[in-house]
Amino acid sequence: MKIKVKKLKANAILPQMMRQGDAAFDLATCEDVLLHPGETKIIPTGLALEIPVGFVGNIRDRSGMSAKHALHTLAGIIDSNYRGEIGIVMTNLSQTDYQIKTGDRVAQMLIQKIEITEFEEVEELSDTNRGEKGFNSSGY
Repeated sequence: MKIKVKKLKANAILPQMMRQGDAAFDLATCEDVLLHPGETKIIPTGLALEIPVGFVGNIRDRSGMSAKHALHTLAGIIDSNYRGEIGIVMTNLSQTDYQIKTGDRVAQMLIQKIEITEFEEVEELSDTNRGEKGFNSSGY
């Protein structure tokens, strides 16, 4: 699959897979951003993507940034009809400032096939062995 990429800013870095066999590609920032403890900001990539219809871009944490620095991405769905700049919503869950520098790889994106969904209103749903049992229904 080929994904068309448009640089919106001159210093934007094209997405890249670091190793053969990787499921996701890395996204880098195009500007310096300081994240204070507990702060959430949108980290710019300077890129726009053309994701094919029937697919979605799913933005995820980079495991090293999460494990070492407690940085977490939020709001990670990029629809196929979106053509604006890809921004990484990131929060600092640590107790210290974190300086993100231009060119740092800050998140990764999976391209995933989706099912086009239709909804049908009904009076009843089918029975299952779980039923309406929710949180902690299977124990710890």
